Amino acid sequence: MSTQDYGSVIRARRGALGLNQAQLASRLGVSRNTVAGWETGHSRPDLATLPSLCTALGISVDAFFGLEKQRTAEESRFLKLFFSLDERDREALEWQMRGLLAGRKRQKAAPLSVAPRVVSVFVSDLGAAAGFGAALGEAQGERMFLLADEETEQADEVITVSGRSMEPTFLDGDQVLVKHTGSLRPGEIGIFLVDNEGYIKEYREDGLHSHNPAFPTMVFDEGQSVRCVGRVIGKLRPEQIPDEEQLRLVQAEEK
Repeated sequence: MSTQDYGSVIRARRGALGLNQAQLASRLGVSRNTVAGWETGHSRPDLATLPSLCTALGISVDAFFGLEKQRTAEESRFLKLFFSLDERDREALEWQMRGLLAGRKRQKAAPLSVAPRVVSVFVSDLGAAAGFGAALGEAQGERMFLLADEETEQADEVITVSGRSMEPTFLDGDQVLVKHTGSLRPGEIGIFLVDNEGYIKEYREDGLHSHNPAFPTMVFDEGQSVRCVGRVIGKLRPEQIPDEEQLRLVQAEEK
C-alpha cells in the first residue's frame, strides 16, 4: 500500500466518524499538520503511532493495511491486550516472546542427556504357530532393551509369529510380547507347547482356537503333552524399541 493509500484510508475513516483533522490529532497527541501530512501522502504514520491511530479510527491494523481476515477469539484477545500496552511495554513483551521461542528451539535441538527408562526381555530365536521341534525353554536367543511402558514392563519374552493361523489379529512375522504364566483364562491368547511344538492360539475351554477360520480348533487327547508357556500381552510396536541415541544413553548409564 502506498503513502497516498494510507492517506485515503485515514481521510475516509475520519470523515465517517465526523471528525476534523484537529480532533483526530488531539486524540492521538499529534499536531493537525501531522494528520494533514498523512492524508495528503506527504508522510505516513510510524509503527509506534499506528495502533493508537487504528483505535481512534475504529478499525483493526489488518483493515488499515487492507489485510482484514477472520481471527479466532484467542487471537483477537491477545491483539487487544498487546495494543493496550504502551510502546515500551510492547517492546519488552516482544523481547520476552522472542526469548521464549529461542529457548524452545534450543530445547528441541539439545541432545538427550538422561537415559530413558527401559526393561530387558529375552528374544527367542524360535517362532510360534508353526512347529519348531524344540521347547521354548531350550530356545536360543538374546536379551534386548525395550522402552518401559504398561505392556513392556509385564513382558518376559518376545516371540515371533510364524504362519497365518492367527490372522488378522497377528500376521506372519509379527513379534509379540509374552508374560510367562502356566495358565490362562478363556478368551486370552497365549503361547502353547504341544508335544514340544510352539503355537500362538486363543484359549477356550473346548481347545485352542485360531482367528483365521481356515484353521481348525486344536483339541487334544490324554496322551498329548500340552503346556501353556505364557500370555500374549500384545504386538511389539516400533515406538517401544529405543533408537540409537536412547540405546547409547542406556548403555552409558550401565557402565
